[in-house]
Amino acid sequence: MIRRIILLLLFMSISQSQWQEINQPDIGTVSIILADGNQLFTATNQAQVYTSIDQAGSWEMLADTMDTQPYGADLLLIKGDAVFFTQNIGEGPYNYICLSGFSGWGPWQELAHQSSALISIVDNDSLIFTLLNGISISSDVGETWTEIPEPPITGYIRLNLATNDYLYVSHGCQVYRTADLGQTWEDITGILDDVGFPSPYSCSTVLAMARHDDQLIISMYWGGGKGKLFLSDDYGTSWTVLNEFPVDHSVNAIASKNNVLYVGTASTLSGVYYTTDFTTWIDFSTGLESYDYSVSQLAATDEYLYKTGGTLNSYQIPLPELDAHWESTQLVEFTLSQNYPNPFNPTTTLQYELPTDAKVKIRIFDIMGKEVKTLVNNQQNAGFKSIQWNATNNAGQPVSAGLYLYTIEAGAFRQTKKMVLLK
Repeated sequence: MIRRIILLLLFMSISQSQWQEINQPDIGTVSIILADGNQLFTATNQAQVYTSIDQAGSWEMLADTMDTQPYGADLLLIKGDAVFFTQNIGEGPYNYICLSGFSGWGPWQELAHQSSALISIVDNDSLIFTLLNGISISSDVGETWTEIPEPPITGYIRLNLATNDYLYVSHGCQVYRTADLGQTWEDITGILDDVGFPSPYSCSTVLAMARHDDQLIISMYWGGGKGKLFLSDDYGTSWTVLNEFPVDHSVNAIASKNNVLYVGTASTLSGVYYTTDFTTWIDFSTGLESYDYSVSQLAATDEYLYKTGGTLNSYQIPLPELDAHWESTQLVEFTLSQNYPNPFNPTTTLQYELPTDAKVKIRIFDIMGKEVKTLVNNQQNAGFKSIQWNATNNAGQPVSAGLYLYTIEAGAFRQTKKMVLLK
């Protein structure tokens, strides 16, 4: 409680900033916006690409003018000294690349693939991934593409995220990852399509996925404007629902900057929120009218957060000034949260917070005090943590239904809570 009061006072002191409309380029209005450090790149609704080095105070066309295509901007990707752009109107050309050299950007060049517009594009440090007829990769900035095996699903595929370790794709609410360029795929859906809302709602698609430091954040859509946010500390092997998120509206956009997570909803009843601990969420919508709450995209430079979506479409707001006082008050005590769901069958999630690095041990006991399972027994860094228990013992055998106790030992901290397994 003390921590939340301190945080509230701090947020009150920095909440004077408001969203402001940004200037628009000469040809069209901002449709897609990306940030690279303090430089902005935008694709307009007239299929033109611009850049800004003064926080959208002014815009300069990136290279030569392309044929205007109303509402044609589809994809935009910054990859080092290359910008990829796809427009999806007309008979083509659809897919372009612009390279930066000693004399600046340009000109635009057509990519080799022009039979259709690229559907999706993501990248890591060394590769670009896109959807042509299937999943294809390029290691030479789009000069050549190599098709890789797809996951064992039928129907459309969406590329969600690429890290240096994994490529993440989805089909509806099924989420897969590969660590070996498609040679093997793992279904990591877990609780993503299960923990949501009661009938008539059902999980239908992945709306957004992003890295936040060394964690993954994913937004799942359940229909009717409702959605759930989840977190993974282990690259998607297990997921934790972020129950402290203050609204049940679906999240369309996720951005991470300087250890702060920003999310934007698709609703006209709620807008943008941010957090540093997944427990305290701050409404960051000051200056937006209800008709501009809805967010399509978020992008963060070193100074501002930008949003698209709504009617006037594009805004900016200074990033919150989270000083050393914030860092020192963010986590001030060890905590062990109630497991979720509870009762459960067969899997539940335990969440805990460490204000300092500590040797952590988390164990499960039956009602007679006999140890059933050791979930954690190692040195861990400070921060928000989670672990799942799948109702098995240390031998990997299923345990019977009933009341169980789970305990945490972290430094001098000790705490025990109860949970119920149903079968």
